[in-house]
Amino acid sequence: MKQFDFEVQSPVGIHARPAVLLVEKAKTYNSRIIVQKGVLKANAKNIISLLTLRAHQKESVTFVIDGEDEEKAAEELKEFCIHNL
Repeated sequence: MKQFDFEVQSPVGIHARPAVLLVEKAKTYNSRIIVQKGVLKANAKNIISLLTLRAHQKESVTFVIDGEDEEKAAEELKEFCIHNL
């Protein structure tokens, strides 16, 4: 299992457009990808689940990745977040 924290930089937070991009990226991996904000957890491959986090700019989220391609997913998702979230 891999995990990393990320502080949301997007002025709109993880909302509509950024969430769609994240879902599209997450679906390219076989691993289970969970995004957590406090006690809330969301499946990164499900747009509705992600939107329920209500993650705003400057808030911290944790990505928890578990599965056969977790190393690759963690590295690439970190880079993705820097440029899109």
